[in-house]
This record gives sequence, structure tokens and C-alpha cells, in this order.
Amino acid sequence: MKDIAKFVGKERYTVEDLLEIITILRSPGGCPWDREQNHKSIRRDFLEECYEAIEAIDTDNTELLREELGDVLLQVVFHSEIEREVGHFDFSDVVSGVAEKMVVRHPHVFADTEADTTAQVLSNWDKIKRETKRQKTNREVLESVSPAMPALMRAQKVRKKAAGMGAETGDIEALQQEICGAVCTATAENGSEKLGRALFDMTELARKLGVDAERALFETCRAYIAQFESDASEEQ
Repeated sequence: MKDIAKFVGKERYTVEDLLEIITILRSPGGCPWDREQNHKSIRRDFLEECYEAIEAIDTDNTELLREELGDVLLQVVFHSEIEREVGHFDFSDVVSGVAEKMVVRHPHVFADTEADTTAQVLSNWDKIKRETKRQKTNREVLESVSPAMPALMRAQKVRKKAAGMGAETGDIEALQQEICGAVCTATAENGSEKLGRALFDMTELARKLGVDAERALFETCRAYIAQFESDASEEQ
């Protein structure tokens, strides 16, 4: 096994140290738990670490954010190590790939394309992304929105992309009428279809109003819990 004593009590560690530590943990003489893991077994861990980093951002907790970003990085390194072991790619390939992507998708910085506004930057980004991913049809663009995302977030992103490709979604009043109609006619038999459609249209209404649907529901849920606690205290 590699020299492990050098990692004990260091004042400051580097990315290279982290990579070597994970390799050691996954080695025959390392940690039984770490050796047993695969992409699927630590999938939930990856998701939880991302959510905890988001919580740190939402609460403006700088110290917690530093820690949680480290946990997210650990997941990236862990998954990369699993692939390195079977010869597919390693962490350096991950870094190289994302660095190349940033250069290619910012031609207004690294080439001669002009983009003076955020709207132009985003338009160029989507165009380049479609070209590099070889998405030939609009359906392929919509299907590229990850189904692993929370449904509300995914729905709003799908509607945004569809609108960007010319899909007619109606004005605000028309959407409101569609939503009200679906909600008012929902029953136990058709509730999944009707309410699903209403939620889908609500994400588009939120987009037109400049509202992040996922964030709006999150804040409402948090306010509900706070009020629930307040009401319970008053009853006592």
C-alpha cells in the first residue's frame, strides 16, 4: 500500500492528496465499505450532498457551504475513481472535459463571437449545446432535460426550452383559465391527468411572471411549517 503516514495530521491537503486518499480507501488494504461501493450505491449520497450545499446557500452559511462543497467534490472524486479502476476515465478527464466545455460555450470570451447581453450569451450557449450534443430535433432537446430533476423544476425547464423553440403557450390570462378549468374539473378518477396538467401549466405561468416555480413552492412549504408551529404554540 502507498505511504499512508504522510496523510496523518497535515496542516493543509491538496486535490492530489484527496485523489490518492480515495485510491487508498478503495484499495485491498483500505476500507471495506469504500471498496464495496459503486455508482448506484452512492447515488443517494451524491443527491443528499448537493441538497445540503443548496441549504447552505439558502441560509447564507459560508462555513457550512465550504464543508458541503467539499462533500460534493468528494462524490465527484469517488465516482471518478470507480471509473478509473475499470479504465474508462479519471478525475483529470472530468476536469479537462468541463474546462473544454467552458471554452467552447463562451466564444464571446475565447473567440470572436459577439455577445453583449446575458440574453445573447444564453442564446449562444443553447445553440452550441445543441450542436455539440448533436440534437437534431426539438424533441431531442426537450428529452435532454434530465428526468432525474424534481418534477416541478423539470417541467418549467421543458416549457422554457419549448417556448424558446417557438412553442405557443398562450398569454397569462389564457394560462390562468386553463389552470382553473383543470383544477375545477378534477375528480378522483381524472385527478392525475387534470392536476398534472394544471401543475404543468402553472410552471409556465410562473415563468411568464418571472417566478421560479420550484423556489416558490419551497418558500410556501417553509412558511406553512413555520405557521403550523406558531399556531400549535398559540393553542398551548
